[in-house]
Amino acid sequence: MFSKKTNLIITLVGLILFLLFSWLLLSFENDNENSSIKSIGDVMWYAIITLTTVGYGDYFPITTGGKVVSLFFVIASLGVLGFFLSRLTNKIQNYMELKKNGHFGTDYEEHFIIFGWNKFGQHVAEQILKANNKIAIITDNKDDIENIKSLYSSNNLFILLSDYKNFDELKKANIEKASTLFVNFSDDTDTLVYLINLKKHYPNINYVVSLNNPDLKETYKTIGTTYVISKNEIASKLVASYIFEPDVATYTEDIITTSDKIDEFDFLEFEVISTNPFIGLEYFDFFVKIKKDLNAVVVGISRIIDGKRTLIKNPPNDTVITPSDYILMICNGHTKKDVEAKFGVKEGRKF
Repeated sequence: MFSKKTNLIITLVGLILFLLFSWLLLSFENDNENSSIKSIGDVMWYAIITLTTVGYGDYFPITTGGKVVSLFFVIASLGVLGFFLSRLTNKIQNYMELKKNGHFGTDYEEHFIIFGWNKFGQHVAEQILKANNKIAIITDNKDDIENIKSLYSSNNLFILLSDYKNFDELKKANIEKASTLFVNFSDDTDTLVYLINLKKHYPNINYVVSLNNPDLKETYKTIGTTYVISKNEIASKLVASYIFEPDVATYTEDIITTSDKIDEFDFLEFEVISTNPFIGLEYFDFFVKIKKDLNAVVVGISRIIDGKRTLIKNPPNDTVITPSDYILMICNGHTKKDVEAKFGVKEGRKF
């Protein structure tokens, strides 16, 4: 690509040559009574039609001098065609590159966003996509784009290549309307610093982080992180469970993993909206009816208590099902479809 100055010089030289050869062509053809080129307008039309390789044939030189001069326009037409094809190709390539890098943005809403890409982030993304949720992945490494695209071809995936500190650019991931942001940096300190800055720009969104160092858990909670998960704590608990109660560990691992098979079981939650037919039932009756009618097992309720959402594990029998509750249950793919149809909502929680 030439500089602006070079492009200007080339344009001026081209214009001067165009005018010069147009004048020469008119000089040779104007005095010949059999020539079709009699005026500057005729020359301009002939030159433009020739340079653009259209060639209607309504104007053409008949004198020897005119034919020699017209070779300039014929040869130049190859350059003009090549120039326009080159510009068009560059425009298309630039458009495709910008689109691939996410610079036209997304209109996703209630979606999940992952900041930073690595193997751990890949596992998280797989679970979210398996549940048919929309996800945006933001990375500052161009090589990650091809890697992510080679792994997933889902319409529920948006990728943005951006400097993490460019908060205006991050708006292209439609962060304001996202459900949850997962900051997935390798270093806990980098995550903490970035999270503090991110919350200044987007204070009303739910944040999830996973830590290598569990000692920082309280620090993250202090700055308002919604959920803080320690990788080592979870892994150690699961390993210990495998050591002395392997069936429990196997069952736990199975139900917390998003299933993509219709006969496998998942641990899911569903919102109780105003049209839910089970509103007003006591928990015991609700538990029995869900098991009997839908073959799902209810294990808890998430409810807003004193302005804060609280998880009630194995609720008392007389707990009444109310709108805005979230019902936690175990069900397979068949059951999930029946529950979604009965509840009138998809699985998952809207914070």
